[in-house]
Amino acid sequence: MTAEAQGPPKKHPHAASRVYEGEAFIVLPQFHEYKILNQVGSRVWDLIDGKTSEGEIAKVIADEYEVALETALNDVRQFLADLKANGMLAGD
Repeated sequence: MTAEAQGPPKKHPHAASRVYEGEAFIVLPQFHEYKILNQVGSRVWDLIDGKTSEGEIAKVIADEYEVALETALNDVRQFLADLKANGMLAGD
């Protein structure tokens, strides 16, 4: 099942975040650790609201960073999978 079939991505309810100078700082209390995202990752994180699909997120990234939609979609899918693997997204 693809992430798109699971519905729009949602941030893990225990993940707290702040953006500082264009980089998202995410605290994951359940793992007693934190993550820092680069500018593009921070933008994707900002777009994750539980309503916006990965395809819609990819469209925004493609438009804002002037990359092909297919490239943005592949990158967003991989990035969302990484976020989920690292406990930053809510599970099913």
